[in-house]
Amino acid sequence: MRTRHAATCLVVLAAVVGAVSCAVTDPTQYYTLGLPPAAGGARVATAAAGAAALGPVSIGVGPVIMPAYLDRVQMVTRSSADQVEISTFTRWAEPLEDGIARVLGDEIGASVPTERIATFPWRGVAARAIQYQVVVAVLRFDGRPDGDVVLDARWRILGRDGAEVAFRRSTLTEPTGGPGVTPMVAAMTRALAALGREIAAEIRTKLG
Repeated sequence: MRTRHAATCLVVLAAVVGAVSCAVTDPTQYYTLGLPPAAGGARVATAAAGAAALGPVSIGVGPVIMPAYLDRVQMVTRSSADQVEISTFTRWAEPLEDGIARVLGDEIGASVPTERIATFPWRGVAARAIQYQVVVAVLRFDGRPDGDVVLDARWRILGRDGAEVAFRRSTLTEPTGGPGVTPMVAAMTRALAALGREIAAEIRTKLG
């Protein structure tokens, strides 16, 4: 009888645990860097017209080199000058370096302008066609949900033969404009767009 009673208790306990597990929802929220507010049909049309005027200009974006504290899926926020917080339930939906390369590529393509943008890694025909490669080393990219976002990065432009044609450091600050994670992520996108415009301006000087 004791064995049967113990077995019954285990079955009931398993059912209770299963019901509790089903009732608990995952609180994790996922975010991606988006397109800058200025992006849209008008900019795409401008880029296409400019690309036709300049001829085919091929640009590769990457690799994007990340500091160790940002090389994670969890979102990192700045709590003080020398302290950061790593969120458990707020995460990136893609590797952060991929999102950075994507936003930079969109902005550089719109500002050069050119439609021939490849993001690292590239292979085959794309690798042989690239005229300028943009390598970005991120030093800092974080902020406060109710304060400012800071993007600090060194970037290089390499020519077709791999020779360095430009080397710069850019430090950009973008206000979030409101509390919460969503405004902070939007500010991060705007900061990247500003960096993309700086890089594009440098590439335009090489094109003459």
